Amino acid sequence: MNAYTMIMHIKKLFDEASRIERYETSKKLFCCKMTEGSSVNTYVLKMIGYIEKLGQLGFVMDHELNVDLVLQLLL
Repeated sequence: MNAYTMIMHIKKLFDEASRIERYETSKKLFCCKMTEGSSVNTYVLKMIGYIEKLGQLGFVMDHELNVDLVLQLLL
């Protein structure tokens, strides 16, 4: 196996792992609902954490969409 083939194989492995992590994180984000009586602060920080993690994984949403999503999931 030459260097190029090894690099491409490693890239493919990491891309697949990143894709799975993005999927799991977005699933947590989009399914997250605030439970009655829980802290709004804790909930919003959790949502921000998911949004930031998605950004680190290459899935970036604009600011307005982030705000809309957090507000929508508060209901």
